[in-house]
Amino acid sequence: MNTQLPYHHHSRSVSNEQRVYDHLLTCVRSESPQDVLYRFQSLFLGTSGYQEPEIRQAINAIVKSTTKQDEFCLFLNRCCYILVNRWQTQFDCRYAISQLIDLLGQASGMPASLGRTQTKTRLRLLVKHFTKSQHFQRLRRFADFMNPGGAASGQQPLVTLLQRYPYLYKHCLVSQGDTQEHQQVIHQAQVQAQQKFEVDLSLYMTDLLKRQTRDPQPLIQTVGQPHPQQGKIIQPVHNPTLLSDSDLRSSLKHFVGKVDARNTHQDLAKQFLMQQHAATSTYKHFKNDFYEYLVSSIDTKFGQCRFNNQLYQSLQNMFPESNDRTMNDFLMVRTCQQVLNFLVIESRQKPKHWIFMDLINNVGSTSTVSLVLKVVLICKKIKPYLEKRFALLFNHYESQKQASVQWLVHCFEKLNLAWCGLFGKFDYSYVSVL
Repeated sequence: MNTQLPYHHHSRSVSNEQRVYDHLLTCVRSESPQDVLYRFQSLFLGTSGYQEPEIRQAINAIVKSTTKQDEFCLFLNRCCYILVNRWQTQFDCRYAISQLIDLLGQASGMPASLGRTQTKTRLRLLVKHFTKSQHFQRLRRFADFMNPGGAASGQQPLVTLLQRYPYLYKHCLVSQGDTQEHQQVIHQAQVQAQQKFEVDLSLYMTDLLKRQTRDPQPLIQTVGQPHPQQGKIIQPVHNPTLLSDSDLRSSLKHFVGKVDARNTHQDLAKQFLMQQHAATSTYKHFKNDFYEYLVSSIDTKFGQCRFNNQLYQSLQNMFPESNDRTMNDFLMVRTCQQVLNFLVIESRQKPKHWIFMDLINNVGSTSTVSLVLKVVLICKKIKPYLEKRFALLFNHYESQKQASVQWLVHCFEKLNLAWCGLFGKFDYSYVSVL
């Protein structure tokens, strides 16, 4: 690197962390990605001397004053995102995000004892700890998100499909301590991806409707007789999902169409809420009614086997101290959240999801997604909470090959469909004729 950056002296009130942030921001704005990566390697991996001794001194001071490893993780995470947020806005610089991840990944296998001083040894230990943190996993996920590597492939890890699911972006790519700039980047990407999918799905379904209602043309023409539409062949619109054409149609029809010859899922949710509002009921009565509302769409044989009883017991165990209280919004939200924990997954610390897998194996992904949608439709405040449950599943399986978790891919695809059909800007009521 030939670029020598002037170091601007700060007042003593400026923290060492802020000096490093300002320095990296100046570098990433004025230097090539390769030069910045070289600086980063020298600064945090200690592979060589550093041009600006004041910055090296600031890093050393941070290392010496760090009493908790998680504090250094937050510091290094912000340093990384200062670079990443700049590079992600320039298409020809995005490759550097993956190279930054690779640099940090090398640190995880580098013996800390190679540090020539106690400070360098501790720095390497802190960087190693960072590579095992949730911050680094989220950073790696963001690198895969920015460089997805082409079309879906069964041999690629699940994480490479993240771009397909806008409802996962916030939960998989943003943490509480991230800068406002990074949060805005992810929000904009989510809005754009959601809008694109909605448009692509609408075009596909509209094209499907046109083709079904159009007079069919003979498949075989008499020799010498030109096809009446020759030269005007219209290519079918591409299916925007990873589902088969028939699965896409039947799933969307199930989400937005009639499910009992008279009512849609939205109709049933409205009827349930009207019944609850018509008479002041206790929380215990609500739980009983909620149980009936949910199991009404479950396959009878599967439900009677064990699921219905498990759901009933789970509901009865929720907030028993409130059984005699009048039902209210707070209890509604908390109960719906607990039901989603039961049906999908509770938390990263408690990642068991055998109920969810049991549902998929026995009633299929469409009916399983419909069941969790029924919960959201009576309490739309918990829509982000359901998305978070799906994000936990995504993170849990992100390193698995797509081919080995097709059941989960289908669930992600179908939740995408459901969000468009129920909360999107296009009307899909016509799907009943397909």
